[in-house]
Amino acid sequence: MKRSMCGLVVLAAATGLWACKGDPTEPLREGETVRTEPSAVFVDQGGTAFVTVQLLDGQGNQLAADFQVQDIGPGIAVTKDTNFLPTTTGSLETRQRFIVTGVDALVTSFVVTSGGASDTVAVRVVPAGAGIPPATVASTGPNASDPTVLTVPAGYQFNPDSGVTFDAGAAIVIDRAADGRSITVLPPPGTTTTGTATIFVDFLPTVPLATTTDVPLTISPTLAAQPGTGDPATAPEITIPAPGSTGGFFDGGAFGAATCGGNSGVPCQLYKFTLAADATFNISATWSNEADLGIYFLTADGTTDTDQACDEHGRGADAKPEACEISLAAGTYLVGFVNFGPFYPELDPNPDWIGLAISTPAP
Repeated sequence: MKRSMCGLVVLAAATGLWACKGDPTEPLREGETVRTEPSAVFVDQGGTAFVTVQLLDGQGNQLAADFQVQDIGPGIAVTKDTNFLPTTTGSLETRQRFIVTGVDALVTSFVVTSGGASDTVAVRVVPAGAGIPPATVASTGPNASDPTVLTVPAGYQFNPDSGVTFDAGAAIVIDRAADGRSITVLPPPGTTTTGTATIFVDFLPTVPLATTTDVPLTISPTLAAQPGTGDPATAPEITIPAPGSTGGFFDGGAFGAATCGGNSGVPCQLYKFTLAADATFNISATWSNEADLGIYFLTADGTTDTDQACDEHGRGADAKPEACEISLAAGTYLVGFVNFGPFYPELDPNPDWIGLAISTPAP
């Protein structure tokens, strides 16, 4: 009996010592953060948007919390969404949702807090009926090889990775203005209607928006072939973009080259380029029909393959695009578009036109 009592005393003492050390979960609660989803809101004047909030510990686990909204800027109203079904721990909620109502057209914000942690939510209220502003279009000519400039109003930018898609297919982006308000593209042959692009608001770079050009384009469905693509000695020169840039071209389909590395003897079209230093870049090739094309990189005389190629698909609806990453040492090379139609029982005709988009990642 005495041994048992002694054991209880020891246990009680140990428990007291543990209690003196404080909350054993305290290290896990260090680094608490309020997470808002989304952290930036785009709302129409008179419209509403939702923001969900939660409190996370330093390990990224949800914590029970009481959330408060403060520093509500002008032009908006922020209220708790009483219809939202939260998750709870005991009597405290781990997630809550707030309703943001756009009152006046402006840029503003509010803060969500819990304990000592907080997060600021940016809000832009768009004038009623304004919607997303359209991009204006300026085109220098009627052909796919003629640059077209798309410009958005002040306060908006084209996404750095934005592509532009027209009814005839994806355009090739060849330039983006330093301020992001305009991009220069080559529309694909046969473009007849307005296109869409991805833009963002200056203060909401994580919120992509679709915009439609307000000027229809009429691009000829045919494109004259550049001279010289049938011989390595006369192949027209193209440029591989500098790091962080994009480029490319559309061209008519001649396919008159007899020399095309290991694929010599089948229809081929050649272009020359020079790298001043070792380079890695991305390419995406497209063309007018469903023929089986491969994109091969050759030595400057066109006789030898470099083992760098982009040829994953056969013919048919999934033939294009051919897209891949290319890595080459400094030097002069040829890129060859090869049509493997002769290898099929029923020959695939050469495409009427081809296109090559090129981008070089930023260092």
